Amino acid sequence: MKIALLCSGLGHVDRGHEIFARDLFEMLKGTVDITLLKGGGSDTEGERVVDNIPRNSNLLAHIKLPVSPKWMSAAQEEERLRVETETFAYASLKPLLDGAYDVIHCLEQEVCNIVYAHRHLFEHTPKVIFSNGGALPARDLPDCDFVQEHTGYNLSRSRRDKAFMIPHGVDCSQFHPGVTTDFRQQHGIPSDAFVVISVGTVCYWHKRMDYVIREVAAVPGAYLVIVGQESADTAQIVKLGKELMGARIIFTRMPHDELPRAYKAADVFVLGSLFETFGIVYIEAMAMGLPVICTNHVNQRSIVRDGIFIDMSKSGALTAALRETDPVLLASLRAKGPENAAVYYDLPLLRQRYIDEYRRIAESPTILPSYSPRTKLAANLRNGLRRLVGAIR
Repeated sequence: MKIALLCSGLGHVDRGHEIFARDLFEMLKGTVDITLLKGGGSDTEGERVVDNIPRNSNLLAHIKLPVSPKWMSAAQEEERLRVETETFAYASLKPLLDGAYDVIHCLEQEVCNIVYAHRHLFEHTPKVIFSNGGALPARDLPDCDFVQEHTGYNLSRSRRDKAFMIPHGVDCSQFHPGVTTDFRQQHGIPSDAFVVISVGTVCYWHKRMDYVIREVAAVPGAYLVIVGQESADTAQIVKLGKELMGARIIFTRMPHDELPRAYKAADVFVLGSLFETFGIVYIEAMAMGLPVICTNHVNQRSIVRDGIFIDMSKSGALTAALRETDPVLLASLRAKGPENAAVYYDLPLLRQRYIDEYRRIAESPTILPSYSPRTKLAANLRNGLRRLVGAIR
């Protein structure tokens, strides 16, 4: 059984998608025959860089789109992502055709669509899995043979004939309460200060870092650490943070393997988004022994299990949670977090589930389109429409 794992962003950015791809590959290599096709970095054993136009390339610095200025930065970000994923997908076809893989596991929907559309090129038709990291409902899923969902809530909205559920995982040998850190000393944070940490892209949309800043700023003496990659919104959000909190706010970026040092320096973890497909940072914080404050949504409740769930759209809700939560409850959450991470999300526990699913999928029957009166009629209709449009032009 040969498996190809595709992630165009790996080597360019460090979001949940990329962390998931890296952790999955590291967990399975040496156990199964798996190859990681990634967008950046360097070729190493079992890993291959596929040529593409990265989302952060200077070639994409002058995107012009017919959208409102209010949404321009978000639309440009989507366009950069589209260019990266599509160039990556087409370039990946050669190594995929060379590799004769049984299973191709795609993390981006554009990549999945393109790979699936070219299955007829393969001597041995692979099964294509889409990892639904964006919680797309069934009607919006890309073309694929199988869909991986990460929570029961997402599974209930998916294609039940194609879907299976395995959650994201965390390396509890790396993320645990026993980590030592000098993060506070490095950033001038008093040893007795109350510190809130948020990890994610520094942007208005989705992660809503501006909301987190305003809410934490209203807590007297509290410090806020924001760890995340930059976006078009970052400069304005940094300015807002400095205006409201001065030296009490720290913006930084860190390699993923250094994140435990930042978590360890905090007292509470917060994520301002109103919904997350999963949110690997939740379980990283839990594993570190941090109480998690997040949106009150059925999906987040099922992931975090024991946390503080609030209406993140409501002004003052986070401030109140930070100021008024019973210290006894916080102590209880610090104890339960590592326990839940170890029981439900520790990577070694998930390894066999992946192996079993890959084997089941590899052995499932292959169905390719075949010639029939129905396909003949569809082709004739398409060709007729094409000729009609040409005549009108």
